Amino acid sequence: MTFILRWPAILAMLALVLLCIAGALGAAGLIADFQAPASGVGQVDAQVAQAQDAAAQTGAISATWIDVGLLAGAALFFLISAIRLMRRTQGFWTWLLGFALYGGRWAWSQQYNEGGVMGTLQGIDVNAYMQPELLLNDLGSSSAQVGILAVVLVVGLFVFIVDGADRAYWDRQGA
Repeated sequence: MTFILRWPAILAMLALVLLCIAGALGAAGLIADFQAPASGVGQVDAQVAQAQDAAAQTGAISATWIDVGLLAGAALFFLISAIRLMRRTQGFWTWLLGFALYGGRWAWSQQYNEGGVMGTLQGIDVNAYMQPELLLNDLGSSSAQVGILAVVLVVGLFVFIVDGADRAYWDRQGA
C-alpha cells in the first residue's frame, strides 16, 4: 500500500527541490545582475527580455538574499526528506522543516503587498481555481501562490501517511 503513495511523494518532493532551486538561482541571478554569456545573439536577447518580464510579473524582481537563503534551505530539506523516504526512514520532520522555510519565504514576500499575509489571503479569488490554465500563466498571483502552498501541504500529507506506515513496520520488527 505504501508503495503507491511512496513513489509519487518522492517524485513530488524532487519536483519541489527543482522548483526551489530554480527559484533560488533565479533570484540570486537577478540580485547579482547576472548576464547570460551569449548576450550578443539576438534570439537569446529576446528570451532574456521575456524572462525578465516574467520575473517582473511574478515579483521576483523584489527578491532579496533572504529569499534566496530560504528557498535554498527549503530545497535542501525537501531533498533530505525525499532521500529519507527512499530509505524508509522518518522523512516527515525534514519535510516539515522544508515547508517551514518555504512557507516562511512566502510570508516574507507578502510583507511588500498591501495588507501583508492577511490581505493576500483575503484577496484570493476562489473561482480562479476553476481555470488552472490561467493560474499557470500568472504564477505571481496570490491565488497561484496559495495553490502551490496547498500542493506542498498535500505532498506533506502523503509523506506523513507513508512515515506512519514505516514507523508501524519498524515497531513490528522490534527496532
